[in-house]
Parts: sequence; C-alpha cells; structure tokens
Amino acid sequence: MCYKADKPQICQSIWGDFVLPPRCQFVMSDIAHTETLVQGTKYDIIVMDPPWINKSIKRKKMYNTLHENDLLQLPIPQLASPGCLVVVWVTSKQKQQQFVKEILFPHWSVQIEAEWHWLKVTISGEPVYNIDSTHRKPYETILIGRFAKDNNQSSTANTLQALPKSKLIVSVPCSLHSRKPYLGDLLKTFVKQNPLCLEMFARNLHTDWTSWGNEVLKFQHLDYFEEIS
Repeated sequence: MCYKADKPQICQSIWGDFVLPPRCQFVMSDIAHTETLVQGTKYDIIVMDPPWINKSIKRKKMYNTLHENDLLQLPIPQLASPGCLVVVWVTSKQKQQQFVKEILFPHWSVQIEAEWHWLKVTISGEPVYNIDSTHRKPYETILIGRFAKDNNQSSTANTLQALPKSKLIVSVPCSLHSRKPYLGDLLKTFVKQNPLCLEMFARNLHTDWTSWGNEVLKFQHLDYFEEIS
C-alpha cells in the first residue's frame, strides 16, 4: 500500500484503526514471500532488525523467530542500489555478529564499514544494566555495510561520504519490547540526496520509507497513540 498525502491519516479496517504517517508505503508479507517486495525499486538505505532466535522470546511466544540461515533468502542484491547502506541490528552475542560479518554480508555482496552501538539508559542517564553484566548488556550493536557487487558499484560507493567506523547512540529505550531508535536522519548523511529507504521486519511505519514485514502495522494501531489537545 502507498499513502502519498502530506498529512497523517487514520485508516479504518476490519483489524482495527491504524495511523498512517505522511508519504509512507508498506508491504505486508513474510520471508517466504519476498517476491512481493522485489518490484524493480532499488533502495539507498536498507535497515533490518531480524527476529533472531531468543530463548526468552520463544518461551513467551511474543513473536516468531528466524534461524540465521533463513536470512540468506532475503533478496538484498535485487533491492540495493550501488553504494546502498545495509544496516543490521544484532545482539551482544559474538556468534551472531560473526555470522553477519563473515557469512550474511558476503552472501549479499555487502562490505562491512562500521560497527555502531546503542546504549540504553534510564531517565537519569545511567545504563539500564551493569555494563559488566554477563547476563544482560545495556547496549545493542548495529552492523553497517555497503552494497558493492562489482567494481562499478564500488566506485559509486567511494563517491559517498564515509561512515564513522564507530558511533555511540544514547537514549532511553521505549517501554514496548524491542523498539529501536529511528536511524534515518543519521544514515541519510552518508547516501545520495532524497534516498529511497526500506525497513525490513518492520513493525511500524515512517514518513518517506517503505516498510516490509508480517507485523508491519503493529505499532501503528490507534491504541498505541495518545491524542494531544
């Protein structure tokens, strides 16, 4: 669905009422039906927060998870423009990070460029967990690479502003599980002007972005919004 208006709109459906932000697009499907996404559009930024296998999530049955190898099915080479930023959220697990760097990115013809971190803090500015905790870490990792399938695309990437190899993003986390901070404004500095942007495994919508996933409207439900008079 493509919503082109410059003002937000409440959309009524049999599943409830949803808030559509201005100029948004979304595709509701799962990893078994990515052909609905491959329509010839090439994106300059692709962000994803995959539903990694997690014992706690599996036990609570909060949402369906994917095996690492399932991500190899994603058609990133068919979706990425030359020099496209491919951004993957990962946990603090080293095995997971190595999989993205050593298997997933090379499979997609993506070259790793940066490793950023999101530090989650309380409203008083303290980390939400002890930084030395062996059980839970107060930070998450963001791995960023550029799509460069051949030499011509590598040359295109070289004309774009280089990413800082490390960056620390600090914010108070949302009370809703697994909500990540919006990275669009930070990332747009490092791609061409007026980029086409895609979020995969999305659970909400953004202005001037295409969102894809099987829960793409979850946090757009009117129940998650508060009217301000």
